[in-house]
Amino acid sequence: MKKTRFLVALLAGLAVSLSGVVQSSAADKTTLVVMIRGLDNPYHANYAAGAKALGQALGLPVDVLSSEGNSQKQFADLKAEIAKTGGNMVVNVDPNEAPDVVPIAKMLEDAGVYWVNWWNKPDDVKLQTYPHWVGHIAFDAVEQGYFNATELFKTFKTPNKGSIIAIQGMLSNNAAIGRFQGLQKALKEFPDVKLVQWEAADWDTNKAYEVTKQLLAAHPDVDGVWSANDNMAIGIVAALKEAGLAGKVLTCGTDGIPDAFDAIEAGSQASTEFMDSRYQAQLGLTMALAAKDGKLDVKAISPEHRAFLIAGTHVTRDNVKTFVAETVKVMPTYDLKDFYSKWVAAIK
Repeated sequence: MKKTRFLVALLAGLAVSLSGVVQSSAADKTTLVVMIRGLDNPYHANYAAGAKALGQALGLPVDVLSSEGNSQKQFADLKAEIAKTGGNMVVNVDPNEAPDVVPIAKMLEDAGVYWVNWWNKPDDVKLQTYPHWVGHIAFDAVEQGYFNATELFKTFKTPNKGSIIAIQGMLSNNAAIGRFQGLQKALKEFPDVKLVQWEAADWDTNKAYEVTKQLLAAHPDVDGVWSANDNMAIGIVAALKEAGLAGKVLTCGTDGIPDAFDAIEAGSQASTEFMDSRYQAQLGLTMALAAKDGKLDVKAISPEHRAFLIAGTHVTRDNVKTFVAETVKVMPTYDLKDFYSKWVAAIK
């Protein structure tokens, strides 16, 4: 109920400052399309919130396509959307899995639709092959996994010495792969911490709960549970409570959803990294719209600005209250005139 109230309040309070962004004429309404996994996860729901705020500011229609974690549904919904709009649309997509990028790219290229994708892309797929693919953007998943691991290690009875279990996301998902690499990096840096077992829970709260219960039964003396995202951390916290370990054994996560902030304040989660998907939606759609309107020459974009990482925000018990009050519960004024204001590094 708390999560629902939070999202309702967020959507009700959205306001966007978009000075300098060119609006499409009333006679030619370009549809802003966001393709996400589902509205049950607040991180993905905020993609929709950001897109709707942008659409309201620009006077453009917005369509939200939810795959529910089903790649075939994502393809079918996109095909239907192209038919519905006649291709007069721009797209911001979070592909269900990395291999899904190729069929999505082919459909959008055939329809002449400009688009930006987040997170998932096979390494051997090049944006330059598709003239309408404006950008591939992600947060630094390796850094996220590393940061959360090191924060988790600090919470052990003997800091930086003990054992953990790990709950991984979708194994073919770039974010999951990168975050697990970050965990491995932290384990190498802190050799007194041992990963005794890990399992995948596919970003799902209920699955993470069940998997964590099984792993805790096999390893009841672990000092922490590393999680690849906050949605799974919710299930992990529930399993820890059931085992009588709440507040004694902590977890961690990434996304920055309301339940994660509550868990950090309550002392059952060590940390999260906030990724503002309201900004993600607005940045991707604005870039694609600029390309469609002839304001951004895709061919002239340098490689390091065609595929790049942006920064998230570290949240721990030290800053959670202030961060939620000043950033999460209000709509920040995003700099959408400079597409690269949050640029961190090129994606090689």
